[in-house]
Amino acid sequence: MKKLLIYTANRLWLILALYATSLLFGAWCFSLLEAKSFADGLWWATVTSLTIGYGDLTPVTTAGRIIGILFGHFWIFVVIPMIVANIIMHLVEDKHLFSDEEQRELMDKLRKIESHLIQQDKKN
Repeated sequence: MKKLLIYTANRLWLILALYATSLLFGAWCFSLLEAKSFADGLWWATVTSLTIGYGDLTPVTTAGRIIGILFGHFWIFVVIPMIVANIIMHLVEDKHLFSDEEQRELMDKLRKIESHLIQQDKKN
């Protein structure tokens, strides 16, 4: 599960696809359970996912309220943190990272050291 979350969080297109799909699914659930139009459901899902909560459309059925609770938590605790993590990952620069050229240079040096150690072992 952790690997799946990390995989998703590192791909903005996948986060956006997850968000759009969940909006559409939430809108469909709301419209079905609350006997409203899909447009009303999409409005409700958008307002809920963005934590605006105007209150102009609210679920009144028990099933609708349960769906609202589940989707609200999903958007707040899954989708939004992934978006924030993705943004931070692209904005924060790690000054301790090696460049590709530096990594290749280090690998060459390690190969030489390893070769030298193998030759020393053969002599002993």
